[in-house]
Amino acid sequence: MLKIQDSKDREIMDLLSDQTNRAILESIMTNPKSASQICTECNIPTSTAYRKIQRLADRKIIRKIGTINDSGKRETLYKSNLLIPKKAE
Repeated sequence: MLKIQDSKDREIMDLLSDQTNRAILESIMTNPKSASQICTECNIPTSTAYRKIQRLADRKIIRKIGTINDSGKRETLYKSNLLIPKKAE
């Protein structure tokens, strides 16, 4: 059994137990995506997405990837640092 040893462990467990955070992580597990792509795919408001993305990035559960899109603009994509197994059907 996993022992929670400090407040950082508790915070990570809380982040991973949140349904929306899990949806975000599953969305960006294989391919990096922008915040707007995450919002659309996970059906969450933009403000919620940015807040949750920032908390996940602060704990290094996800990482930011800077790219240049097709129109030449800078774009931030997000990629999961974790692999979460898909639910068995």
